[in-house]
Amino acid sequence: MTDNKNPYRKSALTKLFLISAVGVGLSLISSAKLASSTVAHKAGQDAITPKVLVGKVTKGLEQFSLTSEQGVQYHISDPSHILDDLAKKRGVVDNFYTLNRVRVKAVISKAGNYGHMGYYERQISIVGIADD
Repeated sequence: MTDNKNPYRKSALTKLFLISAVGVGLSLISSAKLASSTVAHKAGQDAITPKVLVGKVTKGLEQFSLTSEQGVQYHISDPSHILDDLAKKRGVVDNFYTLNRVRVKAVISKAGNYGHMGYYERQISIVGIADD
């Protein structure tokens, strides 16, 4: 038996498809609005404001971290090579180094798994060197 004999079935399936497509579209729009309002709400929070951190920087083969004076360890993201430039200013010629008493401006990430093998709970993105 073919469905061509029942014209109402084809019309009903078309209507069902259109209703489903509209429902999915509205759901996506609602999700996008919720996400944008969440981001806008968090934009005013301290989470994305650079903080001044003081501590020891260690750069090795599988490690690039800052250990704060309070003992908190952060994985470092430094795409502008700010810390490498600081190391050169301090006379370091090696690619791997340790710098003591470093004051940086950095954005702290949300909790997660960062660095080699996800060892660090948080990551900092270096945005500058803090003045004393």
